[in-house]
Amino acid sequence: MEHFQPELETCPICGSTGNCHIHDYYGRSIIDFKAGTQVKSELCILRVFCESCRHAHAILPDIIIPYSSYSLFFILRVLGEYFARLYTIEQLCERFDISRNQFFKWLALWKSHKREWLGLLSDAEISDFSFLKNLTASESYSSFSMGFIRLMSHSFLQSHKNPILATPKNARYHQTIFTPDISIF
Repeated sequence: MEHFQPELETCPICGSTGNCHIHDYYGRSIIDFKAGTQVKSELCILRVFCESCRHAHAILPDIIIPYSSYSLFFILRVLGEYFARLYTIEQLCERFDISRNQFFKWLALWKSHKREWLGLLSDAEISDFSFLKNLTASESYSSFSMGFIRLMSHSFLQSHKNPILATPKNARYHQTIFTPDISIF
């Protein structure tokens, strides 16, 4: 984020370039799993404001799933331990302090999003464990994340789809990704 330059970005709502600036910051809690225990952390989230269309946009890091209290890697760890058959569902729920209902929601989301991303044939050929292993071993999870958002209009493991905009000017919510208009690397 230290290299992020909002004045160089194109607004995802109106498409104007050069009209975004830092608007404010807000705190966000996120639950993660570190050193064998559940940890609640506070993050500082940057919001930018587009002078052209008057919309504010939160800039979320990849570890955040919109509207989820749990980090992406917390959920992937739970599912990974399940796919590796390290624990029973009851043991996983106790270990990660989650309900069975929450576990099964995550599992259903995983299966649905994996099938959406890979398609029916590839989904049947690639095990959940292999897909998760490749996903987390990837040098650039961000590339997968951005591709998923562009294709599906929601984040990987996000529990609901985003509303379809009738017109950008009256949008209340919009999810897309900011990508630098210039290369900074």
